[in-house]
Amino acid sequence: MIRSNPFAVALISALFLLSLGCAWSAGWWYLGARELQQLKAQYQWMNQNSTAVQSLANEALEYSRRNPGIIPILKQFEVSPQRPGSSTGAAPETSLPKATP
Repeated sequence: MIRSNPFAVALISALFLLSLGCAWSAGWWYLGARELQQLKAQYQWMNQNSTAVQSLANEALEYSRRNPGIIPILKQFEVSPQRPGSSTGAAPETSLPKATP
């Protein structure tokens, strides 16, 4: 009966193609959602690491105020305090007392 009705064949073919397209779209959506979850987890991990490193650097800078012996190590790793109004991370120059002869 279906072979004698070309309209029914066209509708069934269209239904098949639409369902195939929906399945393809659902597959791409699923893969994209899974990748988005992985990227969010990676972003959170990187954000936690960045916060931990920043905290460690701040603690080292605070320690350098009490014990200036750590300053060469801070300079080696390019950790320096930011001065207000300064866009670079250059450390303020400290003047050492001059020895009197």
